Amino acid sequence: MITMRYLPVIKNTIESMKYRILIVEDEAAIVEFISHRLDPDCYEVDIAGDGRSALQYIQRHYYDLVTLDIMLPHIDGFELIQSIRERSRTTLVMIVSALDTEGFKTKGYGYGADDYIPKPFSPKELALKIDARLKRREELTRQVRGKHPYLIDDSDLKQVILHGNILSLTPSEYLILSTLVSTPTKLFSRAELSQLIYDNDLGMIDEQSIDSHIYHIRKKLRVYHSDGLVQTIRGMGYRLV
Repeated sequence: MITMRYLPVIKNTIESMKYRILIVEDEAAIVEFISHRLDPDCYEVDIAGDGRSALQYIQRHYYDLVTLDIMLPHIDGFELIQSIRERSRTTLVMIVSALDTEGFKTKGYGYGADDYIPKPFSPKELALKIDARLKRREELTRQVRGKHPYLIDDSDLKQVILHGNILSLTPSEYLILSTLVSTPTKLFSRAELSQLIYDNDLGMIDEQSIDSHIYHIRKKLRVYHSDGLVQTIRGMGYRLV
């Protein structure tokens, strides 16, 4: 059993709530690296040492944020992300893995991860990212977005609704689509969308990963709308039509 000890190094400035976080990691030292940097007055932390126990936590509780490795005993990180996304669109998922290749990153984002942090990593930097992303998510839910004839952006619930159907979007997908909805016909380059995700503390992704996000957004849109709503302007970027 892993013994939890907290050092209040990173202070969350939002005092009105306590965030619930799940750390999924089979290396006790890494668990301690992360947990020691999270303030217990601001975070309620659960720990799972393998994929099976992590799945049990996910099935029982809602989490504001989950950090997980890919290579885990019993159930791997990709399957866990899939289970998280079946239950929640708003949970932030951060992969922390030594498998630092483009293929694994693309697959992780495809399953719905919001950030991919390679090992070894700075525990302090990770704690700062966790704090910043959760605070920024709260700010985003209060923003008022524009209107579209088919798509409704409910910024309070952080949902996009198409023909009365709530789309199952990851936080990064929601940010991209709601931005397109807010200014229909405006062209956004891949670099702009990548910067948008970074500026909103939802991760640092390259332009190729933006294409992956757009692919999954289109796939979810097509379930309820046959015509292409997100248009590609070759060599320039994307816009909503």
